Amino acid sequence: MRLYQDHSGARPNVNEARIQIPIDGMTCQGCAMSIERALDGLEGVTEARVNYGSKTANIAFQSEIVGEWAISEAIRSAGYRVPEELNSAGRSIAQDIEFLERGAEREQRENRVGFFLSLTFGAAAIVSHQSGEMGFALAATAVVVFIGGRRILASGIGAGRRLSPDMNTMVALGLLSAFGAALAGQFWPKVFGHGGEAMHAAVMIAALVLLGRVLEGRARAQSGGAVRALLDLAPPTARILRRGVETEVPLAEVKPGNLVIVRPGESVAVDGEVLDGRTTLDESMLTGESAPVDRGPGDRVHAGTINGTGPLSVRATGIGVDSALGRITAAVHAAQGSRAPVQNLADRVSAVFVPVALGVALVTLFAWGLGSGDWEFAFARAVAVLVVACPCALGLATPTAIVVATGRGAREGILVREAAALERLADVDTIIFDKTGTLTSGQPVLVETVVTEESALKEKDLLRYAAAVESRSEQPLAVAIVRAAEKWGLSAPAAQDVQAEPGRGIGGTVEGHRVWVGSPRAARERGAAERELDKLLRGPEERGLSAVLMMVDDRLSAVFGLEDSVREGSARTIEEIRQLGLRVGIYSGDRAAAVLRTARELGIADARAELLPEDKLALLEGLSSDGRGIAMIGDGVNDGPALAAATVGIAMGGGADVAIQAADCALLGDDTRRIASLVRLSRQTMKIIRGNLMWAFGYNVIAIPLAAGVLAPFGGFALPPSVAAGAMAGSSLIVVMNSLRLRSMRLGAVSH
Repeated sequence: MRLYQDHSGARPNVNEARIQIPIDGMTCQGCAMSIERALDGLEGVTEARVNYGSKTANIAFQSEIVGEWAISEAIRSAGYRVPEELNSAGRSIAQDIEFLERGAEREQRENRVGFFLSLTFGAAAIVSHQSGEMGFALAATAVVVFIGGRRILASGIGAGRRLSPDMNTMVALGLLSAFGAALAGQFWPKVFGHGGEAMHAAVMIAALVLLGRVLEGRARAQSGGAVRALLDLAPPTARILRRGVETEVPLAEVKPGNLVIVRPGESVAVDGEVLDGRTTLDESMLTGESAPVDRGPGDRVHAGTINGTGPLSVRATGIGVDSALGRITAAVHAAQGSRAPVQNLADRVSAVFVPVALGVALVTLFAWGLGSGDWEFAFARAVAVLVVACPCALGLATPTAIVVATGRGAREGILVREAAALERLADVDTIIFDKTGTLTSGQPVLVETVVTEESALKEKDLLRYAAAVESRSEQPLAVAIVRAAEKWGLSAPAAQDVQAEPGRGIGGTVEGHRVWVGSPRAARERGAAERELDKLLRGPEERGLSAVLMMVDDRLSAVFGLEDSVREGSARTIEEIRQLGLRVGIYSGDRAAAVLRTARELGIADARAELLPEDKLALLEGLSSDGRGIAMIGDGVNDGPALAAATVGIAMGGGADVAIQAADCALLGDDTRRIASLVRLSRQTMKIIRGNLMWAFGYNVIAIPLAAGVLAPFGGFALPPSVAAGAMAGSSLIVVMNSLRLRSMRLGAVSH
């Protein structure tokens, strides 16, 4: 398997390398901050972003100064686990996911065992204490603290020793303090009381914290299954034809050009072209399209789709990471490890939270101990502060929502490249469409050809020559001309010295003639006579056709009139977008007549035509300077600059690779109604994130003073350590469960 790409959205320097590393052993946001500090202190590391939600680190580094081995050692020295071999050694996403899954299973197993020990020996300690058997009660409490909670103690003490205290450090201090107070109560009861409350606090802290981690682990497993689901779409083996014999081999052994046999009911293992057979394919898991699609000879099929009733012979063109499924999986994996700007505030708070909470606990201990002389109460208050203070909810507030949202998007046929795109899209107020291939079907048909009086060639020869140069282009109008020539049974000759100008046209040499085919605007720039040009265009414009001009040996020779019907569902798409309170416009490179016809049919007032790529770019920049947030929807090569310049660029899934690479999001199918679903997903994600952050901040603002006992002097409530442990465990769980709501939230049309 080949090294997969990082799609975090950052633009690397020329000499900068980037890797995404899975990290096992993180239990809170403090762990992520600790790893970031360790990496930031490494010479040659220019950026380190550790995501607690996805358990990954995105690292930019100067490879001539620091190597990947040094980076992995820095993470291990901080107390965490990474794979023995990193990305450049050929690791695949599947291996990284398996590494994290093994770590999560190990962590869940340890937490379950710890919880079981805490529950059983904790119950024995409480019963023994109530019956007066203090010796056995203390022994049972020691089992809970030092065996049941050994992972918490080891992580917390290790982080403290490295001068990077985290949540485990605070819980460990709480456990040790409570156990110490219970033990001290046996020797100095006048100072520490009988120790019963401290003993109860120790066992309850361990049991509730471990229970919370078990429940949180289960919930997080539900939130992060999108990449695993995508990986599981492709079968591990493929059946290839070797010397006329079907042989089943591991997928990694399949090579481009191999003939792959797909039986009815099987998953397609590779991207490829159908050579023989006809069937229907279920592409819903890949594109979100619920209806099966017909596929036959000459059609393309994709890995991860499910064959219907007919056998297929497929010539492999893309395997593993080189397939559409592989690229989608890589993009989702990278997006789940990316960071939204809204997370920055939480990160800044988390960076100072643990030291501040430790200081508050210390102040609470001495304030109550010296002020009241009741050291038992003082220790209880300090332990409660240590345990209740929880930056984990802050650390989980954004990344868990992003992980769930990107997974939900992939399930709906929506690819989100980075977390920041979701945040920006939620604030967009204007959506601009390209016309061809977005609002229209993108499959125009040649309906008329007008030959000029200057032309020395007949209509069939002109069409042959036009098809010769247009066969090098993926632009929809070019494809239509090539198909028309094929329909007429015309064979296109070979074209030499072909040069394409995105948004303008394409030219080359065909049978000794200089042939150029392109837009009317570009024809003017090439010296076409204005009067003759207007005369030629009058007929197509009156009928609302898209006009393509042809010049042979610098003489205006023909105009092709093409018709592109409005895509089914476009009208509904525009209606839903308006219901969301968004403005709509069309910015197209097509002729004004065709653009205006589409705009009238869809009721869009802001329609601009005959735009070159730089024209679209200038218009978008003008809207941005007016304070507008713009989403640009396109699918062509000439849309690349505009997609990159927009607040959010959204590419149609059937579009050119350059358009999809330039975009922040992509629709994996051609259903434009998913645009409204994407906007709703972004808004709901940001709503969930803001709710998570409000809860996380609000919880600590209320819980810490209550734990410190600020209301106790006035006869108010003081949070017991055991209740504080439950509150702390529950705070993170609430954030994860709130984020999981994105899995079932309605993204469909607004009801009337």
